[in-house]
Amino acid sequence: MQIIALEKQITTQNKGHILTNTGVWSPDSNWIVYDTRSDPSGDVFDGSTIEVVNIHTGKVKVLYHSTNGAYCGVATFHPHDNKVVFILGPERPTADWQYSASHRQGVIVDVFHPDIAINLDARDLTPPFTPGALRGGSHVHVWDANGEWVSFTYEDH
Repeated sequence: MQIIALEKQITTQNKGHILTNTGVWSPDSNWIVYDTRSDPSGDVFDGSTIEVVNIHTGKVKVLYHSTNGAYCGVATFHPHDNKVVFILGPERPTADWQYSASHRQGVIVDVFHPDIAINLDARDLTPPFTPGALRGGSHVHVWDANGEWVSFTYEDH
């Protein structure tokens, strides 16, 4: 059997299209999720949208648009449901409270209900602290194969 691979560019907009290193395919394999950070290497966390592109038509849909100065990125699909999990930085950042590893959180958006983010992290950032609640930020959220658990890295505050 001879396998022939063809490359096909599916995005053309003049902005960033940053893929996470896993979990970018929709459950039906027709869409790819990405964020719109401006730096091609993804080192600058300045993306304002989470988007999907249809690999057959090139149609783009915005799943989430950050507001109030927050940035978003590092998106992955649920393996079976039309949900995407990603990082959301702080809204209304100030000089002493802006995006950093310990100031970010995970959120989930349903593809059919864009711009409605559901918090993934249970955390307390100010006293009194709840036993077991996170006090920092999470990163690189990835569902398990069954879609029941989410793994992530964590940076304490």
